[in-house]
Amino acid sequence: MYVVYKYYGGVTMRRVIAFGTVILLIFTGCGKGENKVDTKTGVSEEVYSEVYNSEMEKEGIKIPDSSDIDEPLNSGEAVEPNINTDKLSEDKQLTEDAQSKQVTESDVIVDPKEMEGEKDNQDYTEVVLKTFNSEVPKDVTLNIKYDKYQVPKDYLLILGEGINIREKPSVSASVIGKAHYFEKVNLISEVQGEFLDKYNSDKWYKVVFKSDDKINEGFIFSKLASARNFQFDKMFESVKKAKDEIENNTTAYITNYKNRIGTAPLNNGSTKDKFGNRRYQSAPAYYEPNLGSSFRYFSDGTILSVLAETESFYKVRALNFDGEYYVPKKYVSFRESIELLTKVVVVDRKNQNEGVFELIDGKWNLISYIYATTGDDSRNKLPTDLGYYAVIEKVSRFLYLSDTTKQIAGYAPYGIRFNGGAYIHGVPVDYIKKNGKRIDPGMQEYLFTIGTVPRSHKCVRNYTSHAKFLYDWIEVGKSIVIVIE
Repeated sequence: MYVVYKYYGGVTMRRVIAFGTVILLIFTGCGKGENKVDTKTGVSEEVYSEVYNSEMEKEGIKIPDSSDIDEPLNSGEAVEPNINTDKLSEDKQLTEDAQSKQVTESDVIVDPKEMEGEKDNQDYTEVVLKTFNSEVPKDVTLNIKYDKYQVPKDYLLILGEGINIREKPSVSASVIGKAHYFEKVNLISEVQGEFLDKYNSDKWYKVVFKSDDKINEGFIFSKLASARNFQFDKMFESVKKAKDEIENNTTAYITNYKNRIGTAPLNNGSTKDKFGNRRYQSAPAYYEPNLGSSFRYFSDGTILSVLAETESFYKVRALNFDGEYYVPKKYVSFRESIELLTKVVVVDRKNQNEGVFELIDGKWNLISYIYATTGDDSRNKLPTDLGYYAVIEKVSRFLYLSDTTKQIAGYAPYGIRFNGGAYIHGVPVDYIKKNGKRIDPGMQEYLFTIGTVPRSHKCVRNYTSHAKFLYDWIEVGKSIVIVIE
């Protein structure tokens, strides 16, 4: 048995870690395994001063005193790139349009209790292909602590303007309503209806919606909308996986916010590795304890299990990727490392929503589920990367730049940073320019586009009240953010 001391602000904590005897034959050059890269990667001497020879692993891990380490954090004054990849004015216009048409969630979403009393008066045989009925796992307690919005567990996102809602699944059936771009309605089932040659499909969605305070049932052709749901089972599985890994290992995370620890080397001359991971705000994760070996990028905030160490590296495992790697020590932070995981936000970038879990009296509770908007993977934009990340810090607001002028354009409230410059935050606020001065118009609660399609720049956009709920609730050192799809 080896005794490992963890220090936090001068307070000593003991953790006992058992390691088997490690016998390792180390070679310079490329490592073996499925992630092997045949071409050696050049390393800039301007970035690294460490030696290139392989290093032997030590049997124990000495965790540094993090109270003396200058961790790169956002003091609240730091400025991020423009987080509004689509202009915020467009989101605001779509919101105003939805409110004028009375098609926001509060206008059209039906409470499941109200739906229970509704009866089908159909005069035809309905062929049901699939029923949508997402449920919270039995091992999770539903204990909602945030309920400002009525959010169905299964819903349909409308992808066109003025889409017909018909009495039956047929274009010859009466039109009983209109659905609008980015509107969300309760989703009941997928049924077989009239075959449309243009789309080569006969699938329709059965929906329930409110109109003039009356609850209606109708059908929307499947190619004109996207079925969405909360993947509670998948969310919970990721929570359990994280808890098991964290509580059975010594944990840390990658730190390189804005490359302040040091710019990682190019990977075969590229700013991306072969898996698509970016160099910026990342650390090199080598396949062998040798700066001349092949590597991939681990991004800022990535949670690590620290397995062993050499003079210059920590041997680590990450839930984000398969395999074991060697990361230069300067990129590994033990500040507020997690010993007991109690709070988790799981972001689903496929469905554009999130679930919030809290461990209470030894059992996981689902305390909130809500729509969310993630980063857009396109030119001049960045996606919200999949993976398991530490909650690094909280800031009451952070500033962002204009893409055109590169001047401060506005701020985002209630930021929770988890991966480089990626935050969970509330609705962004653009400053108003008047007489050469920036004027804060005040925080905005709602955007109709939240929970529709990826529209942000790496961040996870929430309704402002929910961002504040998370900001007040989450604890650094006990919480993580998981991104799934």
